[in-house]
Amino acid sequence: MSKITLFIFLLLCCGARAQQQVTVSLNQPSRDERFEKFNLNVALFELKNDTILSWDFEGLREAKPLIVKKPEGFAAYAYGYLFFAANASGYNPGFVTIIVGNPYHGNPTLFADLNNNLDFTDDAYSARLPWRGDTTVINLCLPNSAQCARIKFTRHKYDGNFKYKELMNEFYNTTYPDRKFIGMEHCYREQRYQVLSGVLVNGEDSFRIGLYDGNFDGVYNEADSDRMVMANWNDTFFYAFDDLHSSLITKKQGACFIDKNGKQYEFVNAAENGSSITVRILDNTNNTNQVKPGKKLPRFKFVTWKGEKKKIGKFRKYQLYIYFGNPQAKNFTQDTIALRELTDKHKDKLRVIGFIEVQKSYELRIYGQYWELNWMLAYKDKELNKKLGIRGLPSSILTKKRRSVVQYNLSPAEVLKKLSEIEVK
Repeated sequence: MSKITLFIFLLLCCGARAQQQVTVSLNQPSRDERFEKFNLNVALFELKNDTILSWDFEGLREAKPLIVKKPEGFAAYAYGYLFFAANASGYNPGFVTIIVGNPYHGNPTLFADLNNNLDFTDDAYSARLPWRGDTTVINLCLPNSAQCARIKFTRHKYDGNFKYKELMNEFYNTTYPDRKFIGMEHCYREQRYQVLSGVLVNGEDSFRIGLYDGNFDGVYNEADSDRMVMANWNDTFFYAFDDLHSSLITKKQGACFIDKNGKQYEFVNAAENGSSITVRILDNTNNTNQVKPGKKLPRFKFVTWKGEKKKIGKFRKYQLYIYFGNPQAKNFTQDTIALRELTDKHKDKLRVIGFIEVQKSYELRIYGQYWELNWMLAYKDKELNKKLGIRGLPSSILTKKRRSVVQYNLSPAEVLKKLSEIEVK
């Protein structure tokens, strides 16, 4: 074997070891950060004489009377609409028309016109809705399609949120004077499951990975709409709109990725119905949006746990080690111990800033008060992460004086070793 052939062979072998491709099954409906924040109401209107009025969310089209065939056996009926972008045909595109039998009773029955023919008796779909304060989850799938919508219904409590219900009652009665709104106490809060997730195991590292259906049409792999998302094992929801935890699916190869624990997880492909995702795992991170080594970081401001506003330009006489992490990240405890040692040993020439992600802002104040830190603990800033090209946790940036970049993604222990070796030399 010639030297050139041997070199190519070794190069290919090393390349194969440097990356691997993994397919993960996604079978767990999961919440994103908007799930609890949004308070969407399913408006229901009285149905009489088998006639409903069409629905246009933007109010640009005139409502038209539509004759429906409703299921028998109920004393009263109401109708409404659920947003589901997969439904592109029929009289109410973008919505699924629903009828509720006995809407004033304890457990009404929901029927959905999934085939868009205004006949609610031939869809073979019905669901019992909850009593006040209770919840139920419904799953709507278009016929002859894998496009499904999973929605949590919570019936509004009779004795709570009086001002909100009063405002909403007034809104619907004023906005839709040609329909009879049945009242908020007989309607439901709607919460949409837009993430399907599973568990990715990579050596000793296990975390949750998923797909976010950005336009809620039951398709999870659409470019410029849907997103690949990641979360720690013990997280209760996904941050679909934070670049540290999600990435927009695009047609450009290698542009959709998330960095996590020193590795890069690059989107390869996904099943249309969101049942699986394939990612390429790279043993090192590479982000073309980051400032190149040797160039200066842009100026930025940040806020410490005490509420102090700082300008990075004030530290131009010092080297900087900027650390990004969260308490759930791998090796976080070891990292914070090393951050303390870094500051102790190199306080004359180095400044350490730690941007720590927490779910509640008060948690950072608790850490600041009880950790007795000797380095600057700061609030995570989504816009700052984007400005500096940070795409995962933990991450870091080491600079020379005047913010000139030396290297990315060195752990605090690696920086400690690097600076110690320079001193010995």
